[in-house]
Amino acid sequence: MPIGVEAYRPLEPDAELSCGDIAYLTLARTREAGEAPPGDVYDPIGRVPAHPMPATLPLAHGREVAIDTMFGLVVTHSCEIDRQKNRGAEEGHWDCRLTVAPIVPEPRVRFGAAATEAAAWDAIAANVPVASLYLPGVADLSALDPGLPAMPWPRAFADLRGLSTVSRRMVRADRLLGLSPDYLGVLQRQLIRFFVWREVARDVQVEAMVGRRIVSAIPAGSGAGRLAVALTADDGSSITVELVAR
Repeated sequence: MPIGVEAYRPLEPDAELSCGDIAYLTLARTREAGEAPPGDVYDPIGRVPAHPMPATLPLAHGREVAIDTMFGLVVTHSCEIDRQKNRGAEEGHWDCRLTVAPIVPEPRVRFGAAATEAAAWDAIAANVPVASLYLPGVADLSALDPGLPAMPWPRAFADLRGLSTVSRRMVRADRLLGLSPDYLGVLQRQLIRFFVWREVARDVQVEAMVGRRIVSAIPAGSGAGRLAVALTADDGSSITVELVAR
């Protein structure tokens, strides 16, 4: 898997928008007042902390707009980005929104004790958590592109739990760099895991049940050729599996 500078590619100012572009963006989302961003409880496979607390704008009925200004990673598929242009629409009407994930750099989060933090970053770096994509650090961005400032890019992760949409013009105006073709494959794998596997199966939990005796099997729902069964092992651990009729 590409590491460091190999995970990225430079961008020309007039380059086409693409999945994997990284831009400095303002991301907004509505929520109940005081609602916290997702924390590591969400994903037991690997610890992913809450991304930084945003600024807020109050709304009626106990709601608010949460606003983050940070780097974001475009996860919209390329054919979706190009759709309106390919249909012959004028550029002024290309306002299809691009889906982006907030990028959380290491200096903005803390996991607790040093050992805990090291273990958490090891898991994130291996892309074990379903809800994040690891973004390697680069000692000097100018090594990637002489046109970029001579500054470090800290290791970080794109938080797929915080997906938001922004104007394509915002992305084009404030892009910094993009993911390399090889690392785009890693992004696509993580997106599949996040949108499909996270609710269908927990492979780590399934593996943990191997060799244990099942003491209880309780139907947990059925319909349309599907049957969900809650299994409990002799050590008290449990998992729900779904059986599909073929």
